[in-house]
Amino acid sequence: MISKGYLLISDVSLAEDFIFRRSVILICDKENKNPMGFILNKPLEINLSNIFSGVSRKLKLFFGGPVSEDKLFCIHKSELKLKSSKKITEYLSYGLDLDEIISKTENGELDEENVMFFLGYSGWSDQQLKDEIDENFWKINKDYSKNIFEKSRENLWNKLTKKMEGDSYIWSNAPENLQDN
Repeated sequence: MISKGYLLISDVSLAEDFIFRRSVILICDKENKNPMGFILNKPLEINLSNIFSGVSRKLKLFFGGPVSEDKLFCIHKSELKLKSSKKITEYLSYGLDLDEIISKTENGELDEENVMFFLGYSGWSDQQLKDEIDENFWKINKDYSKNIFEKSRENLWNKLTKKMEGDSYIWSNAPENLQDN
């Protein structure tokens, strides 16, 4: 049903959910049948250099989800072959070896063209996610994940929902806070 590399695109039924409304989540793992992933379209107001004094480059940080919000994670192109990484797809991996990340960020090997950093992650029990999909909280996109570094992430939820049928398309141009409408 759901596999690594798939995107979960929140349905308009989650419009009142502060964390997951208008979220696009890359599923990265299904270890022990418990899916986990990172929200791709929730940038934070801080960057990597705000957290680590050894990093001078200002790479964006994203809110990955409400689990372990105090831990840093990254998604990167698999061709980088970073230590401690787990493969998501042929094109993407995730993980983090902090010393290696700091070193490769400083020498320019890692940039916004090949890595994304997250605080926290999103996780479910297998049955919980199945139930949420059955209740139409999430739409599934099987094709986009290999392009997350090549396409603009700005307005990602809007772009992806415009390609879907149903109520989400109608809401794709509404403001995030519906009271602003």
